[in-house]
Amino acid sequence: MRVVCLYHMSWLVNAVCHGLGHQTWATTDLSRNIWWIGILSFGEGWHNNHHAFQYSAKFGLEWWQIDMTWYVIRLLETIGVATDVKRPYQIDIQRRIVCYKT
Repeated sequence: MRVVCLYHMSWLVNAVCHGLGHQTWATTDLSRNIWWIGILSFGEGWHNNHHAFQYSAKFGLEWWQIDMTWYVIRLLETIGVATDVKRPYQIDIQRRIVCYKT
């Protein structure tokens, strides 16, 4: 059951988040952010954020963008288990051209 749910969530993100939702960042693709998929998929629904900052472990860039995967990674980083965790710093965000502000 868990594998079926995982595959369906992955397909949902890739199918829906490349056509519906809000494009916050100017990217060369059709990626979009969808809040309810972001919650269901533990942060993967912030798909435009992911495409804009592909190196980042943090997809939920705004305070209200729930990203459960990032919370786990941040906890592991805090206790010293995860190291060299990449995230977009403010200068990276400022260098990006903002299309729409959601």
